[in-house]
Amino acid sequence: MSGQAARLGFTLAEVLLTLGIIGVVCALTLPSLIANHKEKETVTRLKKAYSTLSNAYTGVLNEYGSPPDWNVESWDDVVVMFSKYIQNVRVCTLMQGGCFFSEVRKDLRNNKVDQMASMSSLVMSDGIVMGIGHQIGVEQALPCENLNYCFQFEVDINGDKRPNRWGEDTFTFVVTKDKVIPRGGKDTHGRQKMCDPSASSTSAGWYNGSGCAAWVIQSENLDYLKCVKGNQKYCNKDYYFN
Repeated sequence: MSGQAARLGFTLAEVLLTLGIIGVVCALTLPSLIANHKEKETVTRLKKAYSTLSNAYTGVLNEYGSPPDWNVESWDDVVVMFSKYIQNVRVCTLMQGGCFFSEVRKDLRNNKVDQMASMSSLVMSDGIVMGIGHQIGVEQALPCENLNYCFQFEVDINGDKRPNRWGEDTFTFVVTKDKVIPRGGKDTHGRQKMCDPSASSTSAGWYNGSGCAAWVIQSENLDYLKCVKGNQKYCNKDYYFN
């Protein structure tokens, strides 16, 4: 090799040093890139679930009228009505045990709060699970007089995959007489307490994290999780809408 050719090359030490620098940069930036990608994916999938439920409800309203007019005997009947307006969806009845992963879920502050397996539910082709959550029977709920909504859908955007945690992959949409609204939106029940990352216990809100859907859809981020992880900058916000 001529002297000129040698000068144009790199020594082994220079190559190793360059690779080392690249490795350090990757180690510093990859976690942030992965977190950003995961956040964007959550926003996209939650928006898809919202759009799917809203479009299906429009079809249900056109065919059957408002919930007080429905002639149904169970929540299974209701998910079947919605399934007619969702392509490639699978129905899981209460008799079948529903389709939610049976593992106990956690709230926004990692407190164990509930288990959601037994719900009349729908499973979309991409794995999103949407089950009807209720505290009262269908006959008592559908007059839509107990709260400011008729019933609600609990949505897990990644099905059986973890973390199975409210506010991270599990969210709530309330169904009124004429529309579907992400919990945390204007006038939704309990919105002030259901997405509170600074709360120290479940006593601060019923299923803390279940009301984060409106924030994620409208703001397109999960900033409240940064508060949970210790960044106080994100703890002084209201993650709901008036």
